Amino acid sequence: MKETGISEKALSPEEIRAAMSESGMWTVSIGDDAYPELLRHITDPPGTLYVRGALPSGKCVSIVGSRRDTRYGRQQAFAIAKELARNGVTVISGMARGIDTAAHEGALAGGGKTVAVLGCGADVCYPPENRVLMENILYAGGAVISEYPPGSQPLAYHFPLRNRIISGLSQALLLIEARLKSGTNSTVNYALEQGREVFALPGNVDAPGSELPLKLLKEGAAMCTCAEDILEGLGWKTSDDEPDDAGEQLSFTESDDPVLRALALEEKTFEELAEETGMPPGDLSAALTLLEIEDIIEKRAGRAYALKRK
Repeated sequence: MKETGISEKALSPEEIRAAMSESGMWTVSIGDDAYPELLRHITDPPGTLYVRGALPSGKCVSIVGSRRDTRYGRQQAFAIAKELARNGVTVISGMARGIDTAAHEGALAGGGKTVAVLGCGADVCYPPENRVLMENILYAGGAVISEYPPGSQPLAYHFPLRNRIISGLSQALLLIEARLKSGTNSTVNYALEQGREVFALPGNVDAPGSELPLKLLKEGAAMCTCAEDILEGLGWKTSDDEPDDAGEQLSFTESDDPVLRALALEEKTFEELAEETGMPPGDLSAALTLLEIEDIIEKRAGRAYALKRK
């Protein structure tokens, strides 16, 4: 797998074949039976996809948002993707920094599959720090795909074009957070043009990342505050799927455990827990590990922790 040194230089046919062989890449053309059916019917579908891993099938939801994410957005993307994955939904995103990364990580944490659609060759890791994430996506049975041949670098004009593939592979798209003038807006527009159901996560009205979601909600997008909103909105969840203890919540407000008291109302980072509980880092780390093992709390993106609600 190549790391990027951005340039326009293309590989020769012989180099492309060698790169595909080295990375286990294969191709699928629009006329092939294996070509994703949803993608086949969008405007301007890619003629060829370069694929590492297995193409998605069945229930798919795209989760997109800003690279300049907030802790709130990152946590919500992770949690919703995790629950979607637990319900057999493949999560599609672009493996960019921020919300995309949190969505992929959430799907993996949920034991599901996730697909990264790149604006570079499927053998090029961009951003470079997501090398481990890319390998984990493939190891979990997901895919890394691109319409660009091996060796193609992440040039700026590639990304708006690849966004039509992100939305085109899915039955629905969830926008987590983005500014009005954002590259993410192109993915939303593609989803609307393709007739996809669009969901948006509400956020603080004065937060820059809430600009585009709140605009979409005003215009009629479906509100999403949890994975269940998407599952029910798409008819993928029935009353038979409800757990026996649905609606019950654990309450630790009066707990003697300082960690549980600190987490009673909202998630907190390790640093915030250390300050609030006054526990030494080593003791706090041990307490958090034990609570995770006992399935009382869960670790979230950004080194944050939260109570598990039942």
